Amino acid sequence: MNILPVPLIHIGYPKAASTWLQQSLFNDERTGFYAPWGLPSYESIEQFIIANAFRFSAKKVRQMFDLGLQDAAKRNLIPVISEEFLIGHQVEGKYWGKDVADRLNATFPEAKILMVIREQKSEILSSYRQSIRRGDAASLSRFIGIGETRKPGIGAICQLDYFEYDLAIAYYHQLFGADNVLVLPFETLVKDPQAASQTIIDFAGAKGELTSHPIPKNVGFKAGTLMFRQQINGFCVPPETPKSPRSFPWRVGYKLSELVDRFLPQKYHNRAETYFRNTIAKAVGNSFRESNQRTSKLISINLAELGYDC
Repeated sequence: MNILPVPLIHIGYPKAASTWLQQSLFNDERTGFYAPWGLPSYESIEQFIIANAFRFSAKKVRQMFDLGLQDAAKRNLIPVISEEFLIGHQVEGKYWGKDVADRLNATFPEAKILMVIREQKSEILSSYRQSIRRGDAASLSRFIGIGETRKPGIGAICQLDYFEYDLAIAYYHQLFGADNVLVLPFETLVKDPQAASQTIIDFAGAKGELTSHPIPKNVGFKAGTLMFRQQINGFCVPPETPKSPRSFPWRVGYKLSELVDRFLPQKYHNRAETYFRNTIAKAVGNSFRESNQRTSKLISINLAELGYDC
């Protein structure tokens, strides 16, 4: 009987180099990885997120994934599940991370877990940019839940305590063991993608190496354009999925956004960027300081040196 390889499960966070990891590291068999369930791993969404909790069966799910594990064994590669929403989806205000962790552990108790974190203020702003780009119309204040009295049962879309990384890290340590959980700051990937990738390769036990690929910077709309898009998104019905046809109002709104991005004086973009950053900084304050200190100890990395509030 062939021994099945230990899978690497990359769980997120969203907006923390997931696409780069999928395209440059996990999608190249020369690195020692193989993704039989696709990149992103939509099957993991189907089985660990969407599945009805009353019907979830770790045994049945494992049987579904075993064919991919066997295929990876034949190729002498490390099977990888990479889906950033396994930890949650702050852009849509969905927080199933703990439930998914339990399902992953019940299905793959031997797995190795990869988590990529990102400095919180940068993560929140990037999440809001994504929210506006995808067609949402919430203001930044509504997105992070400030400037209004919260009513019971109605929370912010992007909940700040979701970014207290030590909570998720400690729980995954409890489930899988600290030695089987690798947490990398996004900032280390940006600074030296090859070294960070080699850390992932070694951690997973893969036999390969990465040819250096720099992480591209976000080249989306400027801050002033995001403010404009937020105002018109209420009139532009967003596509149901990334591959769905774009409505006429949506296409018009996008063209107008391109014009604003091109012709609005840079000083207005700068003002909008300053507003976004100041609003987030004021909302966050020092609320992540103690969590970041705990996270630093858990992962043995000085987050203060990477710009985190500690």
